[in-house]
Amino acid sequence: MKVGFKRLFLSAFAIGMMMTNVAYAKKINMNLFYDGKNHPYNASEVKINIDGKELVPEDMPPVIIEGRTVLPMRLIAKALGCEVLWNEDTKQAFVMNDDSTVAFTLGSKKGIKNGKEFTMDVPAMVVNDRTMLPVRALAQALDLNITWDDPNRTVNIGSDNTPTTPTTPTTPTTPTTPTTPTTPTTPTTQAIKVFQASVPTSATASQVFTIEADRAIYSYDEVYVDDGRVVIDIQNATSSLSEKITATNSNIVTAIRTAQHDSNGTPVTRVVFDLSGKKNKTITQSADKKKIIITFEQSVIDEISLTNRGDADKLVVGASGSLGAKVSTLSNPQRIVVDIPNVQSKVENELSTKGLSYINAARTGMYDANTFRIVLEIGQLTDFSWKEENGELTLEVKKSTLENLSYDSASNILTLENIKSLDVDRIVKNDRHTEGYYELTLPGNYESVYGYGTLKIGNDVINNILVSTKGGDTVIRFNQNRYSEYVVKETKNGYEIAVKNPKEVYNKVVLLDAGHGGNDPGTSGNGLVEKNLALAVALKVQKYLESSDIKVYMTRDSDTRPENSLRAKTANQIADLMVSIHMNSAGTNTTANGTETLYQVHSNDNGSKLTSLKAAEIMQSNLIQAFGTTNRGVKRRTDLLILNGTSVPAILVETCFLSNPGDAIKISSSTNQDIVAMAMAKAITEMMDDYTVR
Repeated sequence: MKVGFKRLFLSAFAIGMMMTNVAYAKKINMNLFYDGKNHPYNASEVKINIDGKELVPEDMPPVIIEGRTVLPMRLIAKALGCEVLWNEDTKQAFVMNDDSTVAFTLGSKKGIKNGKEFTMDVPAMVVNDRTMLPVRALAQALDLNITWDDPNRTVNIGSDNTPTTPTTPTTPTTPTTPTTPTTPTTPTTQAIKVFQASVPTSATASQVFTIEADRAIYSYDEVYVDDGRVVIDIQNATSSLSEKITATNSNIVTAIRTAQHDSNGTPVTRVVFDLSGKKNKTITQSADKKKIIITFEQSVIDEISLTNRGDADKLVVGASGSLGAKVSTLSNPQRIVVDIPNVQSKVENELSTKGLSYINAARTGMYDANTFRIVLEIGQLTDFSWKEENGELTLEVKKSTLENLSYDSASNILTLENIKSLDVDRIVKNDRHTEGYYELTLPGNYESVYGYGTLKIGNDVINNILVSTKGGDTVIRFNQNRYSEYVVKETKNGYEIAVKNPKEVYNKVVLLDAGHGGNDPGTSGNGLVEKNLALAVALKVQKYLESSDIKVYMTRDSDTRPENSLRAKTANQIADLMVSIHMNSAGTNTTANGTETLYQVHSNDNGSKLTSLKAAEIMQSNLIQAFGTTNRGVKRRTDLLILNGTSVPAILVETCFLSNPGDAIKISSSTNQDIVAMAMAKAITEMMDDYTVR
């Protein structure tokens, strides 16, 4: 089975357009949503023949836009035996076969084939939540013969110069032919159930992972996100898997996550493998099609060297495949640690540092049965960078532009030497935790004392520290791997900036989570979108809690989409309570209405302290009293990652139903949003005042 690569595009409005009734018959009468507008479409159907075989549409038919036929990318590419890769950063789709790679950029009439540019009449575009490609441009780019049969409104694509059109006119005489294949396809059959994800027996065993269903898997796709994840969407499938599996017995796969979503009425099970780094892999199916098998290939390290190149010491590691190296630092003494998982080594372990300027000592060896480790001892104030390309890792160490400062990774303390007096009371703090950093602005320009540049840390708390000058002041930016608070104090020898867990600084910490965000709009109804309302209410709750003794952190404060697993992880790391704010929907049922608060029982619940159940009851009571919606009660939910992934008290509030006109009108009012936010803030204060949280 050939696996395609796809990228999902989400648009609240486009999803709405897909509710239009579509019939693949003589006439296509539907709404097309693209370029931010709704376009009524009423035209005779267009047929696609590939080597004499009619291509049967799935959920989106071929349509003609600006005189050119466009077709869903995934459908046409699969039919032509091509693979598809989506690059989110450049908004480009790459269609590949053995001979050619063709790149289409959304909204651009310029395409690229094997590095050479060509021009199309219409661009690639998103229509009704589907990435659509111009058929003629794609076929010609792949050197396929394409003709248009106007009387039969048929596009004929052939692999040679002998068009298959003579057989086409006879095809319509059997009207059942186009519709017959639609009977056994996945959308019309009962959904399969994904029930098992098998992991290796140990970290030293072959790194093979298996996803298993109760029946044959008809269709699945690999969704490219980045090199740090393998994402597989199984079509027409439901899941009984745990939402997160951390016991992966692997130093490549750090966790396995699952989620369920809907694609135009068809259930889709998504399985995500979080990786420690880029690794070569193969994805296959078992003979009975019930299993998807992901095998991570073991690379062989066949080269390692240390040399000096003028202003830099250079480490080169070569291997037979991708390395997926993890580079971090350790202090006392300062070391660069390179861990390469799932490899064998054929190189000598001894590395000479003779002639090097910045690397004082070097050690290599197998850290465990499958992980090759390189340790480089360096001075505190050296700078290093690395890259991996084509199975080769290059790491360079050079003199840092920073001076008179040091960082202790064990205690997470940055020390500034007392060379020039510094008034610590005038240091300005700027907490931008939702953007991944925290800044301290020193009163004055200290570049001549501490220099400038980046100090790489790479532990669980801090990624790196950037020192720069802005507006005449020295700014120290901590790029964080965890939300933190910063305590500055003067010592005998200098100034210490201690990076603290917020719970070390504050007695009460709450994490507010505005549900969904970014490319995940959540539900919608009556002209309202869940992600926008959830954020509006969350920001108001934050404002109402500002004057309290509760420290508030946000998972997002703009239209972004943190991973649900990261939201839960953040709560466990730094919070005493997590409140996730959502809006509900009952689809076409407009009568369902009211408020409900969801919770899950945690194994560490303690009756003398705040629990998720107690938090849910307090929140529900306050909201019903203030907002006056129907009381749908407190409900235990065992299927939500936000609740299952947390170990601290956590609740999910379904504020009201956007599908209900009455609820929608109420929550659309800024005044009522204030009422809801004030009730939530009051409930949070009550929880943390009346119950012990630690």
